[in-house]
Amino acid sequence: MLKVAIERVVPLTEARGRLSEIVDGAVQDRFWVITRRGKPRVAVVDVQYLDELVRRAGFDAPAARTQEAFRQYLLRQGIDPDKVAEEEVEAMLH
Repeated sequence: MLKVAIERVVPLTEARGRLSEIVDGAVQDRFWVITRRGKPRVAVVDVQYLDELVRRAGFDAPAARTQEAFRQYLLRQGIDPDKVAEEEVEAMLH
């Protein structure tokens, strides 16, 4: 669940009059949530931060698949992935 400070959640009708403040305040990981009819609808977020999130999300999925593939490899080799020492893993990778 997304956590945001209550003072950074504003209704659309209020956001119209505070747009400059909202845009200026959306820096780095500090974003605003705009509600419509009492429900969160959109976020105003720093573009560079959004780009970082998108790139990170794109990297996380392949990294997780790679970790799972290596785990399966270890199991096929008869090695318990939860008990293998880091040094053993490093030796396998070199």
